[in-house]
Amino acid sequence: MTRSLAESATRRQRNVAAISAFSLSGEEVECHRFRTVRQGTGPTIFTIGYERRCGEDLIGDLLNAGVEALVDVRERPMSRKPDFRKAALQDLCEDSGIRYESWPRLGSTAHQRISLRDTGDLPEFRRRFRDLAKRRRAREIGALAHLARGESIALICYERVHSECHRSIVADLVADLCDASVVAIL
Repeated sequence: MTRSLAESATRRQRNVAAISAFSLSGEEVECHRFRTVRQGTGPTIFTIGYERRCGEDLIGDLLNAGVEALVDVRERPMSRKPDFRKAALQDLCEDSGIRYESWPRLGSTAHQRISLRDTGDLPEFRRRFRDLAKRRRAREIGALAHLARGESIALICYERVHSECHRSIVADLVADLCDASVVAIL
């Protein structure tokens, strides 16, 4: 990573100072970078998409949220964006003190993605993925709930909008098991 934690903190302070001209506090700005999707009494599960992000910004957002482990829920952790290919993302995480884990069995299948692309039917995609995850990925969902109870995790996939990505379903199913809150990093 090209910026140190101190440089990132300095950058955040400059940003807060710059927006104070618009009469917003730093706390208000930080609140706008997170959206609570579900409130629970257990741990917090963060979700993040890398669409329209660079690796440095993604890592900064994860550090700001206090994430300890990034869980990649792509079936195939590849990307046209070099920072988000599995090995590069793992290196970015390790350089910043965040553990990276790839959980490809929690990704949507190629068939599901092709069907969504061809039909544009997001509700049907979500229904089918939820059904698959509940029937055939229960062990992985349970293991992820166990991980979430022990440390701060974030689920990552491509789509920037939480509700348009299968990771929202994974987060919901995990949250059901451990009464977690789900927070989307915007």
